[in-house]
Amino acid sequence: MKRIIMILVMVMCLISFSQVFAEEKRIEGEISAVGKYIDVDAKGGGEAKFTEYRDLQENGGLYGRARLKLDTEKNFLNFDAGDFGYDTQYYKLDGGRWGKFKFDLFYNEIPHNLTFDARTTFSGAGSDTLTGTPNTNFNSWDTFDYSIERRQYGGGFQINMIKPFFFDASFQREERDGIKPTGAAQTSPGGVAFELPEPVNYTTNNFKVEGGYAQKPFFLSFNYVLSEFNNGDTRLNLPSNFNAPRAFSLPPDNTYYKGVFKGAVNLPYNSKFSTNIGLSKGKSETSILSLISSDYEGRVDTKNYDLVLSSNPIRFLDAKLYYKFYKRNNESEDDLGEVEKFLDYEKKTSGVDLGLRLPAQFYLSGGYKYVKTKRDEEGETDAALILPFNKDNIYSVDLRWGGLDFMAFKVGYEKLDRDADYQTSESEARTAKIFSYAAQDRDTYKASLDIFPLENLNFGFEYQYKDTDYTKTTYGLTTDKRNEFNISADYMIGNMAKLYGYSDYGLIKFVQMTGRDLSGATRSTEIKHKDNSYGYGLGTEVYVIPKKLTLIFQHDYLKSNGGVDITFNDTLLFADAGVYGANNDSIDITRWDDYTKYSFKLKGVYNFTKSLTASAGYGYERFSYRDAQLDGYQYVPATSGSNGGYLTGAYKDQSYGAHLIFAGLTYKF
Repeated sequence: MKRIIMILVMVMCLISFSQVFAEEKRIEGEISAVGKYIDVDAKGGGEAKFTEYRDLQENGGLYGRARLKLDTEKNFLNFDAGDFGYDTQYYKLDGGRWGKFKFDLFYNEIPHNLTFDARTTFSGAGSDTLTGTPNTNFNSWDTFDYSIERRQYGGGFQINMIKPFFFDASFQREERDGIKPTGAAQTSPGGVAFELPEPVNYTTNNFKVEGGYAQKPFFLSFNYVLSEFNNGDTRLNLPSNFNAPRAFSLPPDNTYYKGVFKGAVNLPYNSKFSTNIGLSKGKSETSILSLISSDYEGRVDTKNYDLVLSSNPIRFLDAKLYYKFYKRNNESEDDLGEVEKFLDYEKKTSGVDLGLRLPAQFYLSGGYKYVKTKRDEEGETDAALILPFNKDNIYSVDLRWGGLDFMAFKVGYEKLDRDADYQTSESEARTAKIFSYAAQDRDTYKASLDIFPLENLNFGFEYQYKDTDYTKTTYGLTTDKRNEFNISADYMIGNMAKLYGYSDYGLIKFVQMTGRDLSGATRSTEIKHKDNSYGYGLGTEVYVIPKKLTLIFQHDYLKSNGGVDITFNDTLLFADAGVYGANNDSIDITRWDDYTKYSFKLKGVYNFTKSLTASAGYGYERFSYRDAQLDGYQYVPATSGSNGGYLTGAYKDQSYGAHLIFAGLTYKF
């Protein structure tokens, strides 16, 4: 019903607003319809992967689009809509009077398909209550789809007629409905694990208003944001085989407020000072479902302010000096002390950037940034879990050259030196494994080159290398190396054809050390991850009859190959891990997020007239996915023990092959 009302409002606005176009006007538009037939060779996971963010009907469908643009010397009106009646339909309307006011309305639908035909041993998938008892005959289980439908609609209004003052207000509502995977243990702690369907029934309302003053040398604005989140299902009730309380909390209702002041003033010597000051508060209330239920009041307060001074005092020099402060305070509490630890943190950033215009069209820029992060987890009594503070020194330099009309290049380097200030020796031994907190040195090199030797010929090259060293820590991630290389080119052969292509290559390597104390001895495991990815694309447009008949071909290919080399530096660890008779070669993981995706498309476009165009074509797409975690998938791997579990098939069988045949007409006016 809300969808229909929103669309009707747009249509009424379109009709009524068009009456103001009494003066001479310019009208442009387009109406198109495309018929599509899809044949998908896949199981539930693959079919969902192919249509992850699309609504494609396997038995065929007709997809339409309409655009309208009206302009006069004083007014404007634009309308755009498409995919009518499908889960990807959208409607956009904006209009106004030039330099006076502007309004907009919109409605969008976006699906997110995760897995079709998933299964659960319980009844009630999609609701807040699961019932029944577990059984191992998965063929008798209820089926459902892991899928979330998102609907967004709203609008805004902007006034500029009272210059130098301005005003802007907008509202957006988002609704999400569906099911996503979650999990719970039958007993606490541990026990047989169950993958479960969690209901998604979210509504978010966002309101934003801004007003201000903009006339040189000043800019001032005040911004207020109110966001309200409501979950129609705040708890998931579990069957009787789970230990009490047989339920767990889902995302609670919450409210978020934020006020922002932005200001800027132009200063002498081509300089400018600007600031951004913000205060926000998030609040929520819910019940914590544990052995003893308690009421929880969530509250997080944040504040930030930024100060920036930029200047271009002389033609060849640019400079910027800045300071940023951010602080987060968690003031949450519950009546029984069930939740005891809350994370507060403070981040201070200061820095300077300089740019220098050199002879021969060179431009040299560089900067220094210092970042200090302080974390405080209130209520943490375990000395081994106290989080460290970080101090970052970041240096960067870039050189850009555009001295030739047919070539430009850029090279750059960045250095990150992060120190970790562990508050206790126990914390250093434990939290050093968390690489985002750990001390590290990171070097990043990048280069790009663009060449256009002919008017119709272009080449592009890009390279980036990133090397992160965590050797200041004994365990956890020790090294992370990444290479990325990209090539692109296109060439226009007169009025006959256009050729284009690209190629990408990426290599990621990182090493992780783990260790534990057994019988007073520390024994370690070395884990080396490696991911190779390679992709390319080729395409051409052949103008068989210039401005009349065009043939289009496009082919894309992407392959990723990952693996994990595991080395136990103490052979006793094989027995500890329960892998008797294994060795350092047989325990390696050779399939780690491996996939291949390729596609090609053939399309013909024929222009009957300048207004009427027909198109038809064929496309094929194939995706093959392999991962050691999903090989030999079982809905019930075991009914007891540490490997016990009842799974639903989430993300299972993601491979697919799909044929697409399409034909359509487009009329432009």
